[in-house]
Amino acid sequence: MGYITLTAFPGIAKVDFSNYKCVWNRYYQMRQFLILLVAGLFLLLPSVASADGFGISVKQGYAPISGYLQTPAGGGPGTSDMKRPTFKELDVDHTAYTDIDLYYRSRKYTPYIGLRLMDVDSSGILEQDLTTRGQTFLIGDSYDHETSFNIYRFGTKYDFAYLSPKVELALMDFDYEFESTGIQVKRSYTKTTVRLGAEKTFRIDALDIMFEASGSVPLSNTPEIFTVGAGVKYWFAEYVNVGLDVQYFYLDYEDDQDLPNHLRLEMQPAISFSLQYRF
Repeated sequence: MGYITLTAFPGIAKVDFSNYKCVWNRYYQMRQFLILLVAGLFLLLPSVASADGFGISVKQGYAPISGYLQTPAGGGPGTSDMKRPTFKELDVDHTAYTDIDLYYRSRKYTPYIGLRLMDVDSSGILEQDLTTRGQTFLIGDSYDHETSFNIYRFGTKYDFAYLSPKVELALMDFDYEFESTGIQVKRSYTKTTVRLGAEKTFRIDALDIMFEASGSVPLSNTPEIFTVGAGVKYWFAEYVNVGLDVQYFYLDYEDDQDLPNHLRLEMQPAISFSLQYRF
């Protein structure tokens, strides 16, 4: 978003720091994840000594996206257009994301913690007037936009012979920035949801074929996060595999203000490549 220019001596030198903004945001987001990771490890450590397996999985994904970012100011009527701005009018039609999961297996239990890190940014010219966060920006104005959706997950699954049900606590960390004509608006918040789901894995020699579905428990003022996916993993070594996953991802959050914050993000199909190491 925007450009930050430092003028050391007027008329002599200018230093543009805008290129470092993305790097700083990534550092800040990873710092948040590391704090949660350490907290999660304190919960995992009592059973690690008896664990049958301990591992980490990293996925890099790409997906077409649709949805909108309705963001009022204090829930006041008229402070945001309904179901706007959309990703389409912000000239965003796809995104990249990173998944990181840490887990251990103790008999049939598999506790895990994880993160989905996703940033969406764009710039362009408004094709119609836009009201967001109590500010109105006019058609023809240039804009810069940046939004991040980070999903932190703490859960466990239990392996039955036929299915592996799971339960998790998920935190949606949302950050929104929009700037035009020198005016910048921001909004960020974190919301929690409880999710239930199940997985099924078929093993054929060194190949794992997996299916997964999970969704949020319908509770007031909590985000709805639903996923349905399938994937394959190939164990080319005893402790290392590579994989390919395809997933449908849906997120919707609407609070209870007079004019609510209302987010919707749909990714289909989300395709990711993974690398997993098992200790």
